[in-house]
Amino acid sequence: MNYIYWSEENENDCYGPVGEPTYCGPRSYNAPAADVLYRNEGDGTFTDVTVEAGIDRDFGNGLGVVSADFDGDGRLDVFVANDGSLNQLWVNQGDGTFRDLALVRGCAADQDALAKAGMGVTTADVDDDGDLDLLVCNLYEEGDSYFRNEGNFFTDVTALAGLGVTPRLFTRFGLGWVDFDNDGYLDLFEANGRVKYQSNLWSDDLYAEPNLLFRGLPGGHFEEVLPRGGTSEALIATSRATAFGDLDGDGGIDIVIVNRDLAVHLLRNVVPGRGNWIFFDLPGAPEGTVVTATVEGRRVRRDLRRGYSYLAANSPLVHFGLGKARRVEDVIVRWIDGTVESFGGFEAGRRVPLRRGSGRDGGHDDP
Repeated sequence: MNYIYWSEENENDCYGPVGEPTYCGPRSYNAPAADVLYRNEGDGTFTDVTVEAGIDRDFGNGLGVVSADFDGDGRLDVFVANDGSLNQLWVNQGDGTFRDLALVRGCAADQDALAKAGMGVTTADVDDDGDLDLLVCNLYEEGDSYFRNEGNFFTDVTALAGLGVTPRLFTRFGLGWVDFDNDGYLDLFEANGRVKYQSNLWSDDLYAEPNLLFRGLPGGHFEEVLPRGGTSEALIATSRATAFGDLDGDGGIDIVIVNRDLAVHLLRNVVPGRGNWIFFDLPGAPEGTVVTATVEGRRVRRDLRRGYSYLAANSPLVHFGLGKARRVEDVIVRWIDGTVESFGGFEAGRRVPLRRGSGRDGGHDDP
């Protein structure tokens, strides 16, 4: 993923409304860049296949990227969130080539046809319908973009989900759909920090902002958790990269935030009354491996995904919050080549390895 074709000749000096130096936006350069695709040859080397894969056919100012099988055909696609230009959804054609179908599928711009700033991005099955939804966070005065997957297209349901107002007050970068309270529903954390001078209610630093935390509710809806950001004392910083994982092994997902001009913030999960949990470890499994399980009659999908948020790599463990359930049943893994294995049920409160070939053969899942 690339941002601009920069050179000394097209460098600019940019200034704010009262003449102060500020960051230049992508339109100051008007030089969007094509992304690059490297094929892993399996021997420690990579080959640039950008042209033959068709990735060079569209340009953008890329900031966020996530890879997933968005259309359920068994092949990994790539979504790129672009800054000030249309997003791209590179749909895998199965023959080594990709097509940008973001416009056709409804995730190139928001419901008002606006191309927004497109910083961080994440994906998960938020509404329990078996496919992967998308969330892109954006600049101050731009709402988030929550694209609900309808199968063959996406619908912008940001306002309906409860994310249409509060995020607009901040500039968001790192984010994640994570079940912090282990109730079985994905919550949302967003790490914030401006790129433009603005009056500041929170700090003498005109770029610093508090973070945001939203509690996930059934059906893919969210409500803000207060105090803002989920910490008893608000953390006011210019935050960027944000990573998620259980750092202390207690079953709760913790947060690491990289800040501009400040030390890293390490947020340990001390949510009161957290529910039960289970982690699945899939040794050697690639991005996009799918784990589904039944939790008290509800079928839940969680994917192995390291690459999401913004400039961050996340825990490779697949986490299920279980609420009051003490077991998960009918655990099934769909490996990246479509092979399906069933592993039965497991007690809560464990980190369970699921090794390929050790489950019951469920055949091949042909889309």
